[in-house]
This record gives sequence, structure tokens and C-alpha cells, in this order.
Amino acid sequence: MSLSIMGCGFCEAALSNTVGTLVVNCVVKPVGRQLDYVCRFHDNVEKLREKKRELADARKRLLLKIEEAKNRLLLIEDDVQNLQSRADETLSDMGTLDEEIQLNKRCLNWCPNWSWRYQLSKKAMKKIQDISELLDKFGQLGPVGYPAPTALPTIDFLCSKEFVFSKSSETAFYQIIEALKDENINMIGLWGMGGVGKTTLAREVGSQAQKLKLFDKVVITVVSQKPNFEKIEDEIAQYIGFDMKNEQGRRSEQELWLRLKNEPRILIILDDIWESINLKEKIGIPIGDDHKGCKVLLTTRRQQVCQAMDCQNLVQLGCLNDDEARTLFEKKAGLDDFSDDSIKIRANQIGKKCGGLPIAIVPLGSALK
Repeated sequence: MSLSIMGCGFCEAALSNTVGTLVVNCVVKPVGRQLDYVCRFHDNVEKLREKKRELADARKRLLLKIEEAKNRLLLIEDDVQNLQSRADETLSDMGTLDEEIQLNKRCLNWCPNWSWRYQLSKKAMKKIQDISELLDKFGQLGPVGYPAPTALPTIDFLCSKEFVFSKSSETAFYQIIEALKDENINMIGLWGMGGVGKTTLAREVGSQAQKLKLFDKVVITVVSQKPNFEKIEDEIAQYIGFDMKNEQGRRSEQELWLRLKNEPRILIILDDIWESINLKEKIGIPIGDDHKGCKVLLTTRRQQVCQAMDCQNLVQLGCLNDDEARTLFEKKAGLDDFSDDSIKIRANQIGKKCGGLPIAIVPLGSALK
């Protein structure tokens, strides 16, 4: 009998504790949270306004980064655009909530509405949480933009097997390659008389520079005696996947300048320059302090052009000597050790008359092949 009574007492105590716990968890705590919304209304509103200011500042900084990226002609990352949209939407919602809070304040001066205050305080707490999560995403944000992916053309460089080294061209070649490796040199001038092979050598330099991985991209364009700067800009832009035309018409040299600054390592070969050119103003090429990763190799007939354009390294390409001229002519004419001696003598005479200029030797030899 006594055991039964004790068992009942234990059950009653356990039931009482369970009921008490349920009352606390299911009634007291929830009611406390609801009352907290009402009692801490002003604190929640002030916290919300502080979060709103933080979000507005973060959005402003993001917009500046986006503007800078667009000025550099980068495409904006999708997650960056989504974050901006969410920030815009949240700040817009905040305007509506602010109006409700101000209206509530005016009404409370005459007839307090605790239910309304509870609802607004609860909305404020939810919005504070949303903004805090949004601010975390701002803090984790990486680069806002990236270069536009484009299928780039390839430069028609000479095959190394087709390039014939002479004593002069070999010396010039290695001088230019060493200059391209020098971080303190950004302008190289290759000069020599017309037809000596400057264009051929410049193309070979470009080909080898890519094979040696000195540059990520190599661009070549012809300037000529009467330069068409729009055409030159278009050719350079094509090789970096950039269109000089836009909805407003044509992009400026400044826009090309900004786009070229995005290329970490680029060599621009300007062939056949006749007079000094301001590369930044006329074409939009950034060099020197503007962009250490951009180098220019120019070819010209005039040494003074190299000097006027502040080339740090001047390389002269001379004519072929008699032996080199004869060898080149025989190769192009298809002559060998078994060819008639009289033909070889004649070939030597023609080579000399060509003045050691490959531009004259190559077509004559090929015509006789």
C-alpha cells in the first residue's frame, strides 16, 4: 500500500516538473519574446537604422567598384549584380518600413496601439537579420569584373625554318630578345634602310617571344607613311578581343588604353613608322609607368624616329654581306653544289647588284628557280 502511494507521489512530481517545463518552453518563453518585441521597440528601430546606414555605405562602395570595372571595360560578375539588386531591393523595403514606423509614432502620441508596435518591432528584427546576412556577403565579395571572353585571332608569324639568319639579323634578334626580357625597357626601336628585312625580323621576334612565354599576347600592325589610326586601333583591339565600336558609335583611344591595361603581358609591334607618334594620344597604348606589362617594338627607316619616341634600346639591322647575299640568292633560285659554275658566278653578280637587300634578292632568286 505504502509503495503504491510512493509511486503515485513520484509520478505526480515528475508530471509536475514536465508540465512546468512545458509551460516555461511553450508559454513563458514565447510570451517573453513577444513582450520583448514591444518593450525593445525603440532599440530595434535604432539598430535597424544603423544597419540601413551600413548597407547604404556598402552599396555605395560596390557601385564605385562596378563603375571602375566598367571604365576598364570589364564585364560584371553575376553574383555582384545579384548582390547589388538585393541591396537595392532591401533599401527600398526599408523606405516603406520607415514610413510605417513614423506613422506609428504619430498615432502613439494620441492612442497607443501595442499590437501595431509589436508587428513593426518584429519586422525590424527580421530586417536586421536579413541586412546582417547581406553585409556578410559584401565582406566575402571577390573581384567585381572580368575581361570579355573572345576567340582571338592568331598572328601570321613566320615559321622559324623559313627565317634566314644573317650576321646582322642574328645580332639584332638577340639584342631585341634581351631587351624584351629587361623590366626597365618598354620601347625598342629597330631601324635600318628600306628592304633590309625589318618586318621579317620583327615577326620572327614576335614568334619567338611567344614561344619563350615572354608575353601572353603579341600584336602586330603596320603604321606606314600615312597612318590610319582608326585602322591601327581596330587591329590592336581585334587581337585582345575588344570592339572599338559600340552603340554610341566609336570608342575613344582612352577606352582602348584602359582595356590594354588589363593585359598582364603584351607586346605590340608597330611596323614601318615614318615619324614620331604619341602612342597614348593617337592610338591609346599604355607604356612605362602607365603599364609596366606592355612593351612596344617599332620598326623604322630612320634612327631619329627611335630617338624622338624615347626608345630605351635602339637596334640597327644592316644589309647582307656578299657571302650572305649569294647564299640567300642561291637558296631562293634552287642552286646547289651540283649547279653549273657559270650560273653560280652570275648569281653572285646579281646578289651584289641587289645591294645586300633581301627584299630584292628573294623575288629575283625565286623568279629564276
